[in-house]
Amino acid sequence: MAAVDPEQHEVVFQIAVIGGVGQRFVERLLLTDGALELGVVLGYRTRLVFQVFADDPWAGDGADGAALEALVPALDALVLTDDFTAGAHYSSSAVERLSKVLSPIKLRIPSAVFGGPALAEEWSSLSGAPVLALVDPKSDDAQSVVKALTKALLRSNIRSTPPPPAAG
Repeated sequence: MAAVDPEQHEVVFQIAVIGGVGQRFVERLLLTDGALELGVVLGYRTRLVFQVFADDPWAGDGADGAALEALVPALDALVLTDDFTAGAHYSSSAVERLSKVLSPIKLRIPSAVFGGPALAEEWSSLSGAPVLALVDPKSDDAQSVVKALTKALLRSNIRSTPPPPAAG
């Protein structure tokens, strides 16, 4: 769930970017210290914070996997990446493990794929939810992914915001 700071009038969404071309994905965005400023929404400054993880965060010493698991309670959205033409294949076992780590509470968070349709199909099958955007990484169109995720995040966050107290 988004971190809301009523004193600073700020809302921060945490997004994990996982896969072989995750770094290429975030390089296409105009990030400042890993965050994308969206402007003011309902009086709150809104930011998307991206954290990039390898195609198999649990490989090697598992430090990336531990960092990803620590992020899960605050995780708001997910971008999965791959690019078969560049040799950056996704790890099917890592995608499956990710679904188990997110299960049951975070499994259906908004997700998008900056990669191929096989990754989108596998994730949809494991999560039980459709991906919100499927973008070919050769197009370098990271903005379409961000737009789809932002729309879902703001819609769910605004819907869950209680109305202001009645005046008087």
